[in-house]
Amino acid sequence: MKKLTKICAVCIIIGLCSSCARIPAGYRGIKVNLLGSSSGEVESLNVGRYFYWPFGVEIYKFPVFQQNTVWSGEESISFQTVEGLTASADLGISYSIVPDSVPILFQKYRRGIEEITSIFLRNMVVDAVNQVASNMNVEAVYGKGRQQLLIDVTGMVSKQVRSYGLVVDKIYAVGQFRLPMKVVTAIDSKIEATQRAMQRENEVKEAEAEAAKRNAIIKGEADAVVIRAKAESEALLIRAKAESDANNLRSTSLTPALLNYESIKRWDGVLPQVTGSSALPFFQIAPFTGKSDSLGRKAMSER
Repeated sequence: MKKLTKICAVCIIIGLCSSCARIPAGYRGIKVNLLGSSSGEVESLNVGRYFYWPFGVEIYKFPVFQQNTVWSGEESISFQTVEGLTASADLGISYSIVPDSVPILFQKYRRGIEEITSIFLRNMVVDAVNQVASNMNVEAVYGKGRQQLLIDVTGMVSKQVRSYGLVVDKIYAVGQFRLPMKVVTAIDSKIEATQRAMQRENEVKEAEAEAAKRNAIIKGEADAVVIRAKAESEALLIRAKAESDANNLRSTSLTPALLNYESIKRWDGVLPQVTGSSALPFFQIAPFTGKSDSLGRKAMSER
C-alpha cells in the first residue's frame, strides 16, 4: 500500500511539473483549449509561468525577435527562367513577428513558428521566385538582374504576410544561382567575348585620342609659325612706314636755301685749283642788292 502511494505521489508530481509552461523574454505564448465547451479557444500569454491541465491544453511559443532561416541543400529553391531553363538557389529569409499579432498568426495557420516558416513561408517564396524569374532571361538571372529578382520577391512575400503580423526584412541568396553547366559555359564565353570587344574598342578610342593629340600639337605649331610670320610682316611694314615717313619729312625740310646755307657753313674759303668749262661753284652767292641778307651776313661772319 505504501509503495502504491509513493507511485501515485510521483505521478502527481510529474503531472504537475509537465503541466507548467514558461514563456521566456522575447516570446509570446498561445494557449489552446482542447476540451469542454472552450475547445478551440485561443488565449494569448505574455512572459511568465503558467500551470494548466496537461491533457486539455496545448501551449505554443512564438519568438517576437528577428528570425533568420536559410533553405539550402534538399530545401533549396528551384525555378524556371523565361526560356524554360531550370535553376536553383539557396535562399534565406529574415523576418519578425509583431507581438500583438501572434493570435492572428496562429489562427491563420494553426501551427508553430517552425512549421509556418518551413511550410507556408517557403511555399510563398517558391511561388514568388518562379513568378518573377519566369519573366527574366537566364543571362539576367545569372548576372545583373539577380538583385532585382530578390528585391521583387521580397516585396511580393512581404505584401502577402503583412496582414498576419509577419514583417519580412529581406529575402537573400546564399552563394550563386545554380544553372546547367552548358548554360554557364555559354554565358561565360559570351561575357569574355564582350569584354574582349570592349577592350578593343577602348584601344581604338585611345589610338584616336593620341592621333587627335598629335594633330592638335601640329596645328598649334603651324598656327604659331603663321602668327610669328604675321607679326614679323607687320613689324617690317611698321618699320618701312616709319622710314618712309622719315624720308618724306627730310625731303620736305631740305629747301634750296637750307642746302645753300649748309654748303656755305662747310666752305673753307678755298676755290678749286683746277676748273673747267663745266666747273661751277658748289654754292651760289646771290648778288648784292643793297638789302639785308641775314643768311649772307651770317655766312660771312662765320668765315
